[in-house]
Amino acid sequence: MTLPAVSTSLLLSALKRAALLGLAWLVLTGGQLGALPYLLITVPAATALSLVLLPPGPRPLRLLALFALFPGFLVRSVMGGVDVAWRAFHPRLPVKPGWIELETRMQDGPARALYGAETSLLPGTLSAGCDAQGMKIHCLEVTDRARERLIIEEERLARAFSQDEAQGRDDG
Repeated sequence: MTLPAVSTSLLLSALKRAALLGLAWLVLTGGQLGALPYLLITVPAATALSLVLLPPGPRPLRLLALFALFPGFLVRSVMGGVDVAWRAFHPRLPVKPGWIELETRMQDGPARALYGAETSLLPGTLSAGCDAQGMKIHCLEVTDRARERLIIEEERLARAFSQDEAQGRDDG
């Protein structure tokens, strides 16, 4: 009986994912030795499931670029929270709520899903759906500046997912 051939990229992807999942497990359990048997079961299972649901593709995820997004996301979240609080307590409630239909450059999949989740986590915006053309985002203030901020954030995330090419939005 021979074992099926496993590609190098699949093996490397599995090892990276297992390492990240194992690290996350250790952080969440505080490194308790009593949780180790569960780690030995769940990490391989989660790794296998992740490979089935999101097989390694030709476009690598740029982990450093993805991690580099976090500080900016944190700053924008705090600034957005302060802005929303200011608007809520302002006597005239200065909001111009509405919808922004944003054509997206990102291909359908994990990058676009993460972008929708990210916009929903930023105060003042809520991703309300997407289709083949783009996303529908509700904003507390519909302005050109709000649209520009959404486009800039999309471009940052697209680079982290190796989706640099324009695919869908006509910029000029």
